Amino acid sequence: MSQTVLDSIALGYQPVWNRARQLAAVRLRVETPQPEALDGAHLMQLLGSDWPAAAPVLILSVADQTLLRQALECAPVNNTWLEVPEALFRDPDTLAGLGEAIRRGHVLLRHGQWADLRDEVVAPLDVRSLVQLSPGDALELMARRQEIPGPLRPGLLLQGVCDRQLAAHSLDEAGAWGLLGWPDEDVLHAHRHQPLTSDASVIGQILQAIEDETSLEHLERLVRQDPVLVYRLLLLVNSAAYGLRREIDSLRHALMMIGFTALARWLHEQLPGSESEPDLHPVRYAMVMRSRLAQHLLESGSEDNLRAEVYTTALFAQLDRFMQQPLAELLKKLPMSARVFDAVLRQDGPYHPLLDVARVQGDPDALARLPAVCEDHGISLEHANRALIRMLATSRDHAGKRSMRGL
Repeated sequence: MSQTVLDSIALGYQPVWNRARQLAAVRLRVETPQPEALDGAHLMQLLGSDWPAAAPVLILSVADQTLLRQALECAPVNNTWLEVPEALFRDPDTLAGLGEAIRRGHVLLRHGQWADLRDEVVAPLDVRSLVQLSPGDALELMARRQEIPGPLRPGLLLQGVCDRQLAAHSLDEAGAWGLLGWPDEDVLHAHRHQPLTSDASVIGQILQAIEDETSLEHLERLVRQDPVLVYRLLLLVNSAAYGLRREIDSLRHALMMIGFTALARWLHEQLPGSESEPDLHPVRYAMVMRSRLAQHLLESGSEDNLRAEVYTTALFAQLDRFMQQPLAELLKKLPMSARVFDAVLRQDGPYHPLLDVARVQGDPDALARLPAVCEDHGISLEHANRALIRMLATSRDHAGKRSMRGL
C-alpha cells in the first residue's frame, strides 16, 4: 500500500468486553481528514485479506459514509465486522445494498441510539446491533433491571455504560454480547478506600508456567499483565532483603535475579491477599493494551531493553489509579531511569511522545486531534496507524498460555 493511504487517516481503538470480562472485540475507528485520498479498497487493504483468527473480532467503524459504502462493495476481511449506521437500514434502497453485502460475506453491525431501537423485536437482516445509551437511558435501564423480561434484548452490544452495576446486569442477566468500553472509574471508585493488590488469576498463570518449566520470555509476558505485580516485584528485588550491589530497573533482570523457585515461593505468599474480582480485569488489560501500543510506536529494530522500558513506563503511567498514592511517591521508591520519570511525571523526554500518541489513539473523544498530536511529536500518521494495527492484530487476552503470544 502507498504511504499516502496511512498518512491520510487517523485510527483509534475501543475494546469490547464480554460476559467473562475478557476482550471479545475491538472497535477500530477510522477518521478521514482527507477523504479524497482514500477509497474502500485502500481501507480493506490496510487489514490484508485475513484478520488473524486468534485476534479479537475487529469492528471497522468508518466516519465517512462514502468510504463505508465502498468498503461494503469490497471483498470481506475474515474476523472483521463493518459498523453501519441505523439510518441505512431504514431506507429501502440502502437496505437492499446491505443485503448484497451480507451475501458477499460481510458481517454487519448496526449502530443506533437506544431511543430508536428500544421497541424493536428483530433487527432488519437479522444483524447484531450496537446500541448507544444516553445518560438518561442508562438511568432508566438501571431502574428497570429487576423486570422480567427486561427491556434489553439478548445479543446486543452496548455503548455508554458507565455504571458497574448496569454493566454486570447487562452482561450477566440481560445477555448482552459485549460492552464497548468499560466503567473503569466506577469500578475503581468501589475500591477507593485501599490500594489494589495483585491479580489472583495472573499469579495462578505464572505459578502454572513455572511448574511447566516455561521460558523466561514467556514468564515476563505473564508478569507484565499486572501493573501492581510488576511494581511489587521491582520493590522486592531492590529491597534490603536482597542486598544487591546495584539497583534493578528492568522486569526481566528482576526475574533473573530472583529465580523461578524464589519467585514461586513469593507468589504463594501473595495469593491470600490477591484480588480476584473479574470487573477489574478490563481495567488492567486496557492498561496493557495502551502499554503495548506505546511499545509498538518505537521504531522497528529498537533494542529489547528499550522496548521493555517503554512498556514499563506506559504501564506505570496509570499506577496511581490502582495504588491510591501519587505517582511521584510510588516511583521514587524504584530505581527507574530519568526517561521514565520525565515521561510519567513531567510529560517530557523521549518517551512522552509515545505515551501521548498511544493515549490519543485509545480515546475516541480525542481521535480528531491525532494528526496534530503526531505532528507535534514528529511521528508520522502512517507510523502511528501501523503501530496500532500491529498491536491489535497480536492482542490476546490472558485466558491461557496460547493467548499470551504477541503480548
